[in-house]
Amino acid sequence: MGSLIEMVVFLAASAILTVVSIQQDVAKRRSEVLAAEGQNEGVIVSALASWVSDNFSNLLTQYTASGGNPILSAPTLAQLKSSGELKQNYAAGPFWGGAYTIQMSMVPAGCTQAAGNCHVTWAFYPSMPYKRNGVSDVEGAAQIALAGNASNGQFGYSSTRNSATVYGINGAWNASNPLPGAPAAAILATNGSVDDGTSLYIRRDGSLTWTGDQNVNGVSLHNVNSIDATGTIAAPTLSASNVAVSNSVRTPGTLQVENAAGTAPAPINTGAATINGNATINGNATISGTAQLGNIAVPRGACSGTGSGTVVAGEKNGSGVMFSCQGGIWLPIGGTTLRYDYYQVSNGQVVPAPPCSPNAAPAVVIDPKSIYVDSTATWNVSFTGTGPWTVWFTDGSSNAGQGVAIATTYCAY
Repeated sequence: MGSLIEMVVFLAASAILTVVSIQQDVAKRRSEVLAAEGQNEGVIVSALASWVSDNFSNLLTQYTASGGNPILSAPTLAQLKSSGELKQNYAAGPFWGGAYTIQMSMVPAGCTQAAGNCHVTWAFYPSMPYKRNGVSDVEGAAQIALAGNASNGQFGYSSTRNSATVYGINGAWNASNPLPGAPAAAILATNGSVDDGTSLYIRRDGSLTWTGDQNVNGVSLHNVNSIDATGTIAAPTLSASNVAVSNSVRTPGTLQVENAAGTAPAPINTGAATINGNATINGNATISGTAQLGNIAVPRGACSGTGSGTVVAGEKNGSGVMFSCQGGIWLPIGGTTLRYDYYQVSNGQVVPAPPCSPNAAPAVVIDPKSIYVDSTATWNVSFTGTGPWTVWFTDGSSNAGQGVAIATTYCAY
């Protein structure tokens, strides 16, 4: 009898242990299924975030073309797969039924591309709350949200205490329950209400503008196309194959044009050039057009700068006569008496005066070319006037004589 009782107790205990073990296995399996669902949703959310970043420019164009309608066209799971954001196919909804829903909008209201203040906010959620045996299971929804949150998502769920609001894990954020009737155990993932998650970064598509000064930490920028600056470009060294300057080049000192090694001056080829100061040329200068010198030379006035080369300038009054600094004074190039013109003259003919500068005195030299001389008379060649001049050929009796002479006019400084 005692043995029979012991056997009954043993069988009862074994049955209890078996039931407990089965319950534990079921609970473990259920937890694994919920975790897998959360991880899958986390992968989809991560792909959605990448898709928004890659397609922000298109979304902004869509928003602008619609006249500022904030509701955007969200991608499907098939589009996320075809774009390469999702690496494999996923079911269209969770294992308990319903479908995955994606909503997307542009915020804040009235934002513009020009202002650079537009962001995309999105929400991802199953269209049905998680239920167990037909009843909303908040504990299971929490397990799914926790697993999804571990995959870099921002997941939350609604509780029975306040099912109208979905709270993020650890209360990090909250949003309205998107499901009809606002049931408990609704699961939601979002990137926030005022940020698309990428506004802290420089967008590679150029759709978001910088809003402040940037510091690139001393690194180089390569393969840049054009740089348009409204302020100052300051650099100790500027290297360019072609430089187009529409306004001015300013330097606090001498503007040096040097070879690539920076060891010697480099040739320069320009079009028309205006130099408002002195120009020192240490090599050859080829000018295919005209060279206009400054009118600064005062005849016989003091000058300097001849130690390193010949200094030339135009006459100060603008006559067009070119001067050089000779012995510390300005003198005309070609001598102090510049020949102007030739005339063949005879007795009584008038020689016109050259148009000399006010700083120069007109002068004439008469060189007889051929004359007729009476062997018993004296022959004289003379002129009267200070310009014009009248040439006279006379004999010893002051009679007019015959002959031809060359009259050369000058401007004497």
